[in-house]
Amino acid sequence: MELDPILRSALAIHTNPGAYALLIGSGVSRAAGIPTGWEIVLDLIARIAEPEGETTGHDPAAWYRERYGKEPGYSDLLDELTSTPEERMTLLRSYLEPMEEEREEGQKTPTAAHRVIAKLVKLGYIRMILTTNFDRLIEQALEAEGIRPDVLSTPEGVQGAMPYTHSSCVVVKLHGDYRDPRIRNTDTELAEYPAGLNRYLDRVLDDFGLIVCGWSGDWDTALREAILRAPNRRFACFWLSRGQLTEEAERLIQHRRAITVPITSADEAFHSLSEKLQSLKDMDQSDPRSIPITVATVKRYLSENRFRIRLRDLVQKEVEHVWQELNTARFSTHDPPPSVETYPKRVRQHEELAANLVALLTTLSFYDDQNNSSLFTTAIQRLINAPNPSSPWLDVWLKLQSYPASLVVYASGITALATSNFRHLASMLLYPIHYDINREKSIAIQHLHVHIVMDFGLAQSLHPNNDNGRRYTPASDHVFDVMRPFISEYVPDKREYEELFDVLEYLMALVYWEDHGSWAPLGSLLWRQWGDFGMRDSAMLDEFVQRVQDQASTGDGLLAAGFFNGSLDRFNEVVESVNTWGRQAKRTWI
Repeated sequence: MELDPILRSALAIHTNPGAYALLIGSGVSRAAGIPTGWEIVLDLIARIAEPEGETTGHDPAAWYRERYGKEPGYSDLLDELTSTPEERMTLLRSYLEPMEEEREEGQKTPTAAHRVIAKLVKLGYIRMILTTNFDRLIEQALEAEGIRPDVLSTPEGVQGAMPYTHSSCVVVKLHGDYRDPRIRNTDTELAEYPAGLNRYLDRVLDDFGLIVCGWSGDWDTALREAILRAPNRRFACFWLSRGQLTEEAERLIQHRRAITVPITSADEAFHSLSEKLQSLKDMDQSDPRSIPITVATVKRYLSENRFRIRLRDLVQKEVEHVWQELNTARFSTHDPPPSVETYPKRVRQHEELAANLVALLTTLSFYDDQNNSSLFTTAIQRLINAPNPSSPWLDVWLKLQSYPASLVVYASGITALATSNFRHLASMLLYPIHYDINREKSIAIQHLHVHIVMDFGLAQSLHPNNDNGRRYTPASDHVFDVMRPFISEYVPDKREYEELFDVLEYLMALVYWEDHGSWAPLGSLLWRQWGDFGMRDSAMLDEFVQRVQDQASTGDGLLAAGFFNGSLDRFNEVVESVNTWGRQAKRTWI
């Protein structure tokens, strides 16, 4: 299921507070009854025409061009209609500041969207606001929250501005402020920004991610060009859009690789964003292991090498949480008695406990470039060496203590296979060591395949409504279903997921046979990959084996990562043994 785009934007902002700039246009102020700059220009033209007894028709700008032989300019129009600065300010206030009656009706005052934006600034989520509006609604909303922003509305103001890293909030009024007659309205005025503003805007668009709302992209040529030349790919771009996108907006979205967010209004969109940010904040306070936040954090830590220590700490902290929980009463190894009622419940408890760690290491396995392979070894070895069991213990519960480690291996192993990251696979399957209660050592594979971790008979209780509760590989079938949501972001195709799942279990069987030599756990691949009663085998496992053989000659792949001591002959020998034994085992079970 695709993540709600508002939630995606909330996750991005929450994970990277202060890293996103807002770009808001006239659509945000429209709900307040504020006309756009061009609408003001057209109305001023009508005011000029009226005393002369003329009508401007459906195109006031065309009338003005024909009448005066030039483009309608904001300053020229005001000069035609007013004689003093006081008259000019009074005229503009009629468009942008509320009369008493309008104030009572909530017109020309900050909207819900403006107020939410101000709260986001107060909470530290936003500190850079770009706006094409020349009203003062965003400043008023900020001041109501006790925030005094640095407002840049003139070329001189931009030129002398302090670095924005030293400001808690900057408002850049790209088209100016209505109290300054130099505001930009016409096509000519919007075609090019002053050099100083361009330089400032270039830095902002490179340093910040972008959240766009209420701006069509149609008229502001200079702003479009600034976005098109911005190289930023460090943070995402979210484009909030009501209705059909314009062609110019589509072009900018494609260039910026923006995520489009359909909305019904700016008020509704920012309210929803605020609610989701509050939920994420609450989740942080109540449960620091919430999955979406953890996944986003791992991605951020992997984006820069300077976060490597934080990443290691994050993994170790989550592993330690799981390890400690396994030593609590709810995971007791001597009670309650295992049954078809208690077994599914205990399995679900393990899955809930491990969910965040599974998501964390799955993300790491998919995106990491092998620099952090040792984290898998450390995590799995810690998990399979759970706290000393309470005595007397029950083998059913004792074996199930390795289930969190098993889930980690299945999910992370599948994404490692998807990216051909065999070094990660080696760190999961070859290097972790298990110590039993007598301190005897064994390799981890003996405690990772769910066919070993789960009790065969009781695992049937995990499928009470399918196949009359009777399956040949109930543990693998269950994990196949449980792991799917963790993998879907990285392997969206179900058939590909199925094949990777089977390859992983096949590889686990090969590694187990390599260590034991006479038996190996086999999962669902028995039924999906090996035919019976004359049916042909699936080619998928043969393709995997062929790929390993081909890569052996190039010095990379599975054998280069350390599997089978790097010996192709040993690999081929184990493959032949497992294939022969597996087919015999299948005929026996049928």
